[in-house]
Amino acid sequence: MRVFVTGATGFIGSAIVSELLDAGHQVVGLARSDAAAASLKAVGAGVHRGALDDLGSLKRGAEASDGVIHAAFVHDFLSDNSVHDFSALYLAAAATDRRAIETLGMALAGSDRPLVVTSGTALLAPNRLGTEDDGPNPAASAAPRIASEETTLSMVSRGVRASVVRLPPSVHGDGDRGFIPGPDQFCPREGCLGPCG
Repeated sequence: MRVFVTGATGFIGSAIVSELLDAGHQVVGLARSDAAAASLKAVGAGVHRGALDDLGSLKRGAEASDGVIHAAFVHDFLSDNSVHDFSALYLAAAATDRRAIETLGMALAGSDRPLVVTSGTALLAPNRLGTEDDGPNPAASAAPRIASEETTLSMVSRGVRASVVRLPPSVHGDGDRGFIPGPDQFCPREGCLGPCG
């Protein structure tokens, strides 16, 4: 099976790519930089140049695949907050995600090919056990991503085998270079996690 993977060089995406390759699938990963392309080639995956906001590239990648796994999300709002408006940047990232999912899904429409989209358990109601049957909570801190889940699931009526996999707010382990290692950068002079002070 030829699988197109967005977020293929991220922490979760790279694990997905590895599992798919080990299972004998052909993997093509979305790469927005030369470094990402080199990383994909190094593990034996194909490279499809583009970005989440390059809808034409996403469409072509999905059309050329037997299925899509969308594990990407623009996390630039965590590191590049020069406008000091976390909320606006997060809303923009969520809108980019929804448009990317819609593009991927429409490229697969009528084909019965799979579209698997990662989302987060932060969309669930707090302080209780969540199940596969729980819908997203509009009061959740991650509520702007609800539209991404709804867009994904709407693709079922368009002949796409669409599904959402919700991940915990922090997924980490060996090789992680994202959320967990980040806090130590806030206060390197103190040698502690968290902000200085």
